Amino acid sequence: MTREAMVVDLTRCAGCGACVVGCQLQHNARPGVAWNILSRCEWGEYPQAGVCYLPHACMHCDEPECVAVCTTGASYQTDSGVVLVDYDVCLGCEECVLACPYHARLINTNDSNFFDAAEPAPYEEFGVQRINVAEKCTFCDELTAEGILPMCVTNCPGKARFFGDLDDPESEVAVRAKDAIEIGSSGVFYKTPASMPGSMLAEAVMAPRPNAPEPGGSAGGGESGGSVVPIVVGAAVVAAGVGAGVAINMNKKKKAASGEEG
Repeated sequence: MTREAMVVDLTRCAGCGACVVGCQLQHNARPGVAWNILSRCEWGEYPQAGVCYLPHACMHCDEPECVAVCTTGASYQTDSGVVLVDYDVCLGCEECVLACPYHARLINTNDSNFFDAAEPAPYEEFGVQRINVAEKCTFCDELTAEGILPMCVTNCPGKARFFGDLDDPESEVAVRAKDAIEIGSSGVFYKTPASMPGSMLAEAVMAPRPNAPEPGGSAGGGESGGSVVPIVVGAAVVAAGVGAGVAINMNKKKKAASGEEG
């Protein structure tokens, strides 16, 4: 059995936002939409103060509440543990959005193009077009199905992300997960700075998204002795060189299909 999982090493994350923008490009996200959220965590006081950046998205829970409340079956879990959404079946009712304790889902109602352009840019025409349906991180299921790493992993310049089969004890992700923290029972693990307060990690990954609906229940992470600040990556960054990661993955897909190496 395969259990897909990701380990994020916060001691390597520089908060550059490349994972956020790479994800937006790979999944043709509309303006203002981000599946991957980046937060800045601060704790302590000088000279013992600490800071780190924490990227977070869908946790791909072992027993996802979003799947349990979905009345149409649009939200489902694969055999490898990845939680996905069938956009053709989703009604956009928001039940799954409200059920998610990590605020990792959203319903996008904005069908405009970046920079309010009359016509979509090439990167906006790539992939699936979505509107009025639930959307979230998919672990780049369309890429991993072809043996290609998720875009956030490929695009991370600090090599802070690791993805693979958690059930394979020799895989890098399984080895690194042993020294990382699992939030609840999920497919995402974090390696935190030694001085980071224990409760701050849970507080940060469960923090509400800006302008997102509140979940039905409390998602407090307890006292952390610090602050968590969501970071918004500007839309203008989408047009920057981060898009090279998409081109790299597309080239890999073409080579894999043709049997070429490299």
